[in-house]
Amino acid sequence: MKEATVKKILTLLAGFAVLFSSASYVYAEGTPGEQFVIQGPADGLPSAGVVIEDSQFIKNHFATLQAFTSANSLRNEKPTAIINCTSYPSSTCTPDMFYNYKAFIGNCASASDHNCVLEVNGVGPDGASHKAEFVEDFPGKTEYSFVGDPQANLPNSSSSFIVRIPSLPHSHGDLYLVTVNLDGSKEFGSDQKFQINDFRAGIFAVSFIDGQYSIPHPNSDLAFVNGVGGISNTRIPFDNNKRAPASCAQSTSTRCALAWPLPTDVSFTVKLKLQTKITGWIHGRLTDVSAQISSAADGDQLISVTGKPVVVPTVFQWFHLDALPKSVSDFYGSTSNLMGSGTGFAGDNFGKTTSMLKDYISYTKQSFPEAIAWYSAIGDKANSTSTAWSFRTIESGNLPNQCNANIGQLTGIVTTNSNMFVAMPPDFNRVDQSLDYKVSSPHFLPDGSVFKGTYNLVMRSDYARCLYGFTSAPISASVSILSADGTSQVATTVLGERDGWLYLSANNFTFSSPTVKVKLTQEPSSKADSSKSSPSALNTITCVKGKTLKKVTAVNPKCPAGYKKKA
Repeated sequence: MKEATVKKILTLLAGFAVLFSSASYVYAEGTPGEQFVIQGPADGLPSAGVVIEDSQFIKNHFATLQAFTSANSLRNEKPTAIINCTSYPSSTCTPDMFYNYKAFIGNCASASDHNCVLEVNGVGPDGASHKAEFVEDFPGKTEYSFVGDPQANLPNSSSSFIVRIPSLPHSHGDLYLVTVNLDGSKEFGSDQKFQINDFRAGIFAVSFIDGQYSIPHPNSDLAFVNGVGGISNTRIPFDNNKRAPASCAQSTSTRCALAWPLPTDVSFTVKLKLQTKITGWIHGRLTDVSAQISSAADGDQLISVTGKPVVVPTVFQWFHLDALPKSVSDFYGSTSNLMGSGTGFAGDNFGKTTSMLKDYISYTKQSFPEAIAWYSAIGDKANSTSTAWSFRTIESGNLPNQCNANIGQLTGIVTTNSNMFVAMPPDFNRVDQSLDYKVSSPHFLPDGSVFKGTYNLVMRSDYARCLYGFTSAPISASVSILSADGTSQVATTVLGERDGWLYLSANNFTFSSPTVKVKLTQEPSSKADSSKSSPSALNTITCVKGKTLKKVTAVNPKCPAGYKKKA
């Protein structure tokens, strides 16, 4: 299923959940952006609105393992049964079924554990490393926790957890929530193994408050699941009446880990020990990023990601339907187009949708014009900002796949503080021989100051050499920032290569929709090397699995496992 479809369903269900949540939070002036909550129009009048804010997809994760059956054991059919599983396999949750799961990568109790967080630390302005102290699992074991099966590539459900760093406090204490999440699925068939669909990790500065809270919960209502399109559209199964408010980065029914700004002068490190290995590319909300990869004695993958938090602008605003900004009216063309999709909110006539929130704007190049229309509507000025430290896996995109195959592990990390970004690695521009990355944000911050962008690209040196056909000689690079009108911006850029990684960064560029272009070059050391100065001719094929299409670009492209080449 495409990420845009997944995101649309996620935000649809989360939006209704916030609307009906039993806990009441009001996002008001002076509330930290880290406690942002989606809400309907304050006056209840028919309105259209937008939200572009991606931390919602890391907060309030929960554990669940759900099994599905259908009439013909096909994923494009509507389910005939939904079973909440506490272990796999079992008498009720058998290997022949279709599965979705959500799990955590928890704290390592010992160095011999698998699929866990081995270490968290921070380096402050003093330059010293401060190791985090484990405090507790939070939320810990829940009604929907499950025991996995390593042979089937299914991890245990585990839990996010709290650490303390007394020597590196934030504005409301020294506690931090560490949440590392896995979402995955398994196709019908006893011979199939579980696949990871999404991997996300984040750190939140938190303090605890007590109260009564609705907590995240899987939806097992067969009629509801059928209503959103059946098995293939249920990768993220929320119960729409059981969603904690987003101001809680994580919660139980009686405790809320309330989010606060992260210290932006602290460089945090999360070290993961993974039996279920991560490959490909990572996108992050980090700056000054670095990564290390090695293998443990037992063969597990050790991944260490380091970086400082960044300040990210949030876009969220409602407009009355009878007073829509021109940029919004022009983009959608008609009220029916505007109100045709998104999350519906009821007005005075309870139960009837009178307002529509556009919360499905996907992180793709195709969605940039829509985002820019809303930027114009809000005066090109962000409504709020929040600090973020997070990273997630992304698809390989328009990059030669033969290089990914040669590397066979984590390939690169791209990070930005931009409101909108492309949820893929940089595009390889064959004409310019450059790696192009597009970002977009409001031009101004809430206080009226100009928003300055950051961009970091960390790429394995052997991947870069494969991509460009380079030798082992040193690599040079030029980084340029092109504004939407084609003019070039001046930005601070840095290039370095160390420990098998190539590091590039561009900082202090302005918005609203610039393109970052990175061109790598290398002086051939001999005539023999000159033939390697550019990549081989690339070909693109389209692969299909059910309703999902994937384009693969390579010298000799091949479809991934489970996909077939489209005729």
